[in-house]
Amino acid sequence: MKQPELGKIITNLRNEKGLTQEELVDKCNISVRTIQRIEAGEVTPRSFTIKTILAALDYNLENIKALFPDEEKRNWCVSKNQLLALNLAIIAGIIYFFIGFIEVYFDLDIEDFKTVKASTSIYISVKMISLVSMVFLYTGFVVSGTIFSNYLLRISSIVAIFTFGMGYVFDVFTWYNPLDTEEYFLVVLSIIFGCAYVLNGIGVLRLKSHVEKNLPTLTGIVLIVTGATFIVVFLFLIGVFLLIPLTILQIILLYKIKEELAKQ
Repeated sequence: MKQPELGKIITNLRNEKGLTQEELVDKCNISVRTIQRIEAGEVTPRSFTIKTILAALDYNLENIKALFPDEEKRNWCVSKNQLLALNLAIIAGIIYFFIGFIEVYFDLDIEDFKTVKASTSIYISVKMISLVSMVFLYTGFVVSGTIFSNYLLRISSIVAIFTFGMGYVFDVFTWYNPLDTEEYFLVVLSIIFGCAYVLNGIGVLRLKSHVEKNLPTLTGIVLIVTGATFIVVFLFLIGVFLLIPLTILQIILLYKIKEELAKQ
């Protein structure tokens, strides 16, 4: 089946339901632009996107799946590299969770007591392990955003990687070169981090049409609340402690996403 035919089927089903494109968007949490491009025949969506749209229209994908050639159906599948990225993200998330306790201890020790109980090599090693594991963890959400056509999740996860990366660079830089204006920069970073968490949380909320609804909702809410505490700045310590349940939820969510994709 050529893509324009799929677009026509979706358009006809939507019209039969008496729905506008905007109303369909509200039912399936897919962007208006994506719906427009699919109906216009400009893109060939993955099976997850098609399945979500058809489910919102009370129509089963299996009813039209046979109309597609095997080559097209293969294009719907998740690639091995994407599954590998998700597996690595889960493993990295576990590492990030445990290394985070050591990292926070060192950071709070430095900021509050100005005494460092770790050598430079240990401190830098902890920071590097945390940075690399964070990058892999959020890469899992970049991949998830790509698979599910969740552009906000993909973009916000990329922003989070670069934003949090700035924090690591700042930590290492101030280790070697303490700044008189360090507190000012920490306030700015806290606000930037908070914005990144909030955007990512909104993106995660949009996963509820693809994964068990309660999990993306809970994870998204915790991300947004964590972001809010960082934005307020004087509540950032609460945000630091919220990172514990947040990271656990992120790992579980990535695992559920991988399980869902494995069924396809």
